[in-house]
Amino acid sequence: MVRSIHVLPHTHWDREWYDPFPTFRGRLVQMLDELLPRLLRDPSFSHFQLDGQMAVVDDYLAVRPEQRESLQSLSAAGRLSMGPWYVLPDEFLVSGETLIRNLQLGIARAEEFGGAMQVGYLPDMFGHIAAMPQILKLFGFDHAVVWRGVPLSIDQPAFLWESPDGSRVRAEYLSAGYGNGSDMPAEASQLRERIEMFLEVQGGLVGDPCLWMAGMDHEAPPAHLSRVVAEFQAKETLRASTHPDTQRYELHIGSLTEYLESVPSTNLQTHRGELRSGARANLLMGVASNRVDVKIAAARAERTLERLAEPLCTLWSAEPIRDQPLLDLAWLEVIRNAAHDSICACSHDEVVDAVLHRYAEATETAHGVASSAIEHASTQIQQAGLLLLNPCARERTELIEVDLTASALAEGFEALGQFWVQVLAERPAQEELHLTTAADGPMVVARELIFEHPETVHVLLIEREDSANAVGDARRVLEVHMFSNAENVSSQLEALSDLEALGQLEALSPLEALSQLGQRCEQDPGLLIRTVLHHAEASTRALTISGPVPGFGWRIWEPHRASSLVQSTGPYGLTNGLISVEVNTEDGTFSVNGQAGYGHIIDDVDVGDTYNWCPTEPELVVRQPQATRTQVIEQGPLRGRLRIDSEYLLPSCAPTEPAPEPESLLQVVTTVIELRADEGILRVTTSLNNQVRDHRMRVHFPLQERA
Repeated sequence: MVRSIHVLPHTHWDREWYDPFPTFRGRLVQMLDELLPRLLRDPSFSHFQLDGQMAVVDDYLAVRPEQRESLQSLSAAGRLSMGPWYVLPDEFLVSGETLIRNLQLGIARAEEFGGAMQVGYLPDMFGHIAAMPQILKLFGFDHAVVWRGVPLSIDQPAFLWESPDGSRVRAEYLSAGYGNGSDMPAEASQLRERIEMFLEVQGGLVGDPCLWMAGMDHEAPPAHLSRVVAEFQAKETLRASTHPDTQRYELHIGSLTEYLESVPSTNLQTHRGELRSGARANLLMGVASNRVDVKIAAARAERTLERLAEPLCTLWSAEPIRDQPLLDLAWLEVIRNAAHDSICACSHDEVVDAVLHRYAEATETAHGVASSAIEHASTQIQQAGLLLLNPCARERTELIEVDLTASALAEGFEALGQFWVQVLAERPAQEELHLTTAADGPMVVARELIFEHPETVHVLLIEREDSANAVGDARRVLEVHMFSNAENVSSQLEALSDLEALGQLEALSPLEALSQLGQRCEQDPGLLIRTVLHHAEASTRALTISGPVPGFGWRIWEPHRASSLVQSTGPYGLTNGLISVEVNTEDGTFSVNGQAGYGHIIDDVDVGDTYNWCPTEPELVVRQPQATRTQVIEQGPLRGRLRIDSEYLLPSCAPTEPAPEPESLLQVVTTVIELRADEGILRVTTSLNNQVRDHRMRVHFPLQERA
């Protein structure tokens, strides 16, 4: 009986992990510098797989650009497989769009070298999303290769994996991971023992042919690989002639694509949905909630690109094609961070810092593109008023902040009544900006006129006695009044006409005012300079309702009235008629529509790592705060906000033997609950300035129905 063993030489390459990216790139260069000449001179070393991701190629060529032709020739000859991913991503912690862009970029880069491997290679993801078969099918793939997450119900070496939409791919199950053939023995007899041991242990989870993954993290197959395979095959041929009735093996080196072409695709079990079982391999689920700062940064960058920059650029940019390279650069940083050891934040602190920096740069780049598109949109719409742009496909009505003049506010009150706005801040018609000395005054005023308020057209200089000082200590004050239109200047001159002591006032240009100001400061070093900015009229910063804005469309804002206003219910409660919330001031939790217990914070000491939580023995758990403080920040009518500050006494760190018990430190956790008019959702934000180490903090929300 002959069993086929398909040897797949490969490497699994993390761009960054327990060392930062520059260190791993140095090792990558060393590895490929040794491997490529070996491939070129040894035809029996017929194939090598570059981990299914093109970032490895780009990172290498950044240091060795002269090796591009070698890589292209090996790929064209079928000796080297690349792609289809740009990086091997975590599937749960990045957006669906990031997964799509990752594949698009990987395939596009691989095309420059002869084409991508046509396999959905997913060797070390910490579980798999339900939509992955659908994504792979959309890219034309019929096969996936998976390890972690496969449930016990799968008892074959392959299965049909189905998405909720019905899309299916054949999934090859790496039951022992992607390194069952790593550390290849130097002797053929030892290799035979390894193979037989593997087949015995794995049983029905290994098929015929058997996929022998000859590679591991950050390493190339040993130099003796092709020799040992040849020697093994020679001995098996001899065995066939001397012991024809014994188990024999046929080894050959080949690609993953060649292997999948030889395996059966019928009579397979079907699994529908995500792969999240830890039955046979650790899913390392703790990475979903460690280093929350990384997860927040990822969501911020992705949403800014997907929901703001790209739609606004497409709809409103003056030249979208000129903005595309900026978006491509932002996406490249986001895609690089999608690598599972990057987004999962289970890496060295230096790596996490680099990940956060990439996300910050991508976010800033996306904001710049969006701002440019918004600015151009404002020049294309000729109607006067406040322009609202909707970058989403659906119609939206949102709570917005606007600046309203006193007259506009009065008109709104007359037309819509009292509750169409919620005042946040008021700005008077005259706004004092600075009070400075003569030494600093000219520089401060110049900055205001040139950089902060270049719209200033006239300036009045008015010198007075400083009435604020005690008698006998009076100082002269020179007031610099800045105006953006002539009408305001005339009104101010009329108001001052009865002050004969001030003498004749004259409206000056900014340049004239700076000149006179400089002379006056030289004459009187004790002079105080007060800068006053004049607005056309008083104004108010307020919340209001946008009114419906069509999907991917625009409208000029008009005042609207909300139908479900926010109002207080008791000292620490809010309702808008759709949702009611009330804070329990004893424990800092809150109820929603009468259901109590929301926002229950539980903290326990954690002696695990960034992959897995591990409790102490006995467990050290804090379930209740020492004290709570609740305050009403806003109480409607358009937005209500409640703030809960809870104080917890937590162990400063995990206990260690034989050290004494760690001291306890005070940890304040702030929860802000926000309810808006006309919304059927409650917004909750929890924040803290962390004071302790080695702990896990969770917040519990009771479900009204079993999930």
